[in-house]
Amino acid sequence: MRLISLWIGKSVLLGLKLLNKRGAALPGLVVEKIYPNFLSKMLQTLPEGVVVISGTNGKTTTTKMLSAVLKGTGKKVLTNPTGSNFTRGVVAAIIADASWGGRLRQDIAIIELDEAYASKFVEHISPRMSVILNVMRDQMDRFGEIDHTARLLQNVVNKTTDVVILNRDDSRVYAMRNQTKSQSMFFGVSHDLRAIYRNDDELHGDISNTNTNTNATVELLGVNDDKIVVKIEEVKYDIRLSLYGTYNAQNACAVIATSLALGLHPSDIVHNITNVTPAFGRGERIYIGEKRIILQLVKNPGGFRHALIGATTVKDDHTMVAINDDYPDGRDVSWLWDVDFSALQGKSISTAGMRAADMALRLQYDEIPVEDYEQNLNTALKQAILKVPDEGTLHVYATYTAMLKLRSLLSTITEVEKV
Repeated sequence: MRLISLWIGKSVLLGLKLLNKRGAALPGLVVEKIYPNFLSKMLQTLPEGVVVISGTNGKTTTTKMLSAVLKGTGKKVLTNPTGSNFTRGVVAAIIADASWGGRLRQDIAIIELDEAYASKFVEHISPRMSVILNVMRDQMDRFGEIDHTARLLQNVVNKTTDVVILNRDDSRVYAMRNQTKSQSMFFGVSHDLRAIYRNDDELHGDISNTNTNTNATVELLGVNDDKIVVKIEEVKYDIRLSLYGTYNAQNACAVIATSLALGLHPSDIVHNITNVTPAFGRGERIYIGEKRIILQLVKNPGGFRHALIGATTVKDDHTMVAINDDYPDGRDVSWLWDVDFSALQGKSISTAGMRAADMALRLQYDEIPVEDYEQNLNTALKQAILKVPDEGTLHVYATYTAMLKLRSLLSTITEVEKV
């Protein structure tokens, strides 16, 4: 049955490619319906097991970074590079990578899963390691209150067999160390950087919990444009990143800690992490002639806050905020009222997407003028590009489905990385 379901999945994937469709999840959905045990049966054949990466923000980039570091040392890595972080996305990745004979060629799986699906996943597969990045309010129509999300991730930690890598500076994540039999490793930031790297409880108040009594195996000491200073097991390293934004500096620390747990040497980790480019739509740079577009996914207050902080290091000529409210985005967009948009003061702004008018109203309350708003993303994108001079920069902040649509539109007029 496993082989038959794989063949059907590969046929669906082939059909999607012939139709020029992405196929990030549909083959996995079909195979899950036919043979529910497909995922566990296939992953059990990997000699070095499974690493699960979860949390509210940073999963896709962290997964890409860790996979690249491991590949740089010669490992063969199975991963879900499209950012489809439901179990069906993982199944789709297996379908694409497995031979027609049903064999996986990889050594290890690095799998990104959203908080709810990670909790379901570990009921069938016990990961060798898990990486918990953060817990923040996100898609409350799906996840409910933040403590429920933390309980979902605690289940992932409990099912991990060897090592859990935890964010020392997120109080809910840090507390997970108390309910696991696995070894706990921590990554974090220095006290001087905590005002930038706030946990959910600190977004609108003082820094309340630094856990400075716990040493982090990897600690971020400084961030300056594309360079970060990191302490790895008490030794300082200057690392240049090809990634954009302050949040990716913290993600890099999680990757370094996990790589150490997997037995890699610090010098190999630092060398291989330097050239990792952004995951699609996560600070991705797309060029139209001499114009540069920076496309940034936003989906909750914490993530949007870091995206805005990162943008302060790059001069832009226009900013477009594209907000949709389809299911993958979260139908409840009230979280926009928890974002501090002061960094957009004085900028040329437009809004787009299904909730373009709502976004324009939100900015009006912060006394940030909006030049225009347009629901149609194709029209909005064309208008925004026209506002940018040659060699200028357009910053685009977009929710998930808006980001996918904008990438698709851009792919018709310029080169966009295929995922």
